[in-house]
Amino acid sequence: MSSADRPCPACGESGARPLFEKAGYRVLECSCGTAFTARLPSAEELTAHYGLDYFQGNPEKFGYVDYSAEEPFLLQSFGAKVERLQRTPGPGRVLDVGCATGGFLKLLGPAWERRGIELSRELLDSQAATPGVSVWNGDFLQYPRENGPFDVLTMWDALDHIPDPAAALRKAHALLRPGGTLAMNLGDRDSLFARALGRRWHLYIPPTHLTYFTRGSLTALLERSGFRVVQCEYEGKWVPLSLCFFRLSYILTHPFFRWLSDRFSEWRIGQLKAYINLRDVMTVYAVKIEPAGSSRSAEPVG
Repeated sequence: MSSADRPCPACGESGARPLFEKAGYRVLECSCGTAFTARLPSAEELTAHYGLDYFQGNPEKFGYVDYSAEEPFLLQSFGAKVERLQRTPGPGRVLDVGCATGGFLKLLGPAWERRGIELSRELLDSQAATPGVSVWNGDFLQYPRENGPFDVLTMWDALDHIPDPAAALRKAHALLRPGGTLAMNLGDRDSLFARALGRRWHLYIPPTHLTYFTRGSLTALLERSGFRVVQCEYEGKWVPLSLCFFRLSYILTHPFFRWLSDRFSEWRIGQLKAYINLRDVMTVYAVKIEPAGSSRSAEPVG
């Protein structure tokens, strides 16, 4: 480990061992199980990374083929999550971190007070505002605390993008009401699929993803941040075939697979949908632990 390398963003320990290098970033592995990039991109680099081309098929940014075209598939994948939150804790105030065009918030419906945070100004400017949904543009860590408290805070495919995940979870804790629900999904680097692929795993994509958790290391960080995990499951998602081949080109880097990915983004067959579950993405529900002396109990989810 170089003296310039950062400590583990999950547990804070130094001395992580080198794992591999990818896309110009050295990736380290901590004894707690978390892997992470040895250095972080600057704020300016991150803002540039999440320009409109991230959502429109730039193969160097490991984002989306066409986010607008893929949104119906995302909404179908959100269905089970929405159903769960409608049941427990039920409608209230919700904040969606990394909300993109607000698809999840649209699906929740007007019974909720819906707010979102999105870093990409270019994406927001390219879309019409959704009635009843308020989106704040900027860094989650700068989000005004006085806008809370919220009953639910969601981070769908977001925590592994954030440079300081521990600070993000502390922020989430501060914004939630006592007993409030935190819901998120992100990759599990200890999954069978991730271990089989090694550095070719499709979620090892710096600087899009900066931290790579195991189920155990994420649970430990959540507990240190004032949460109790009540459920962790491995859900699949609906995706267009074009996105399948786009992500396949991350794993199989021969030019043929990039060519094939480009063709599927052009052909109508690319919009056929597929249900994919590699059991390498965790969906986690946690509750904010009450302050000492509180008589209210946290509500479990599902």
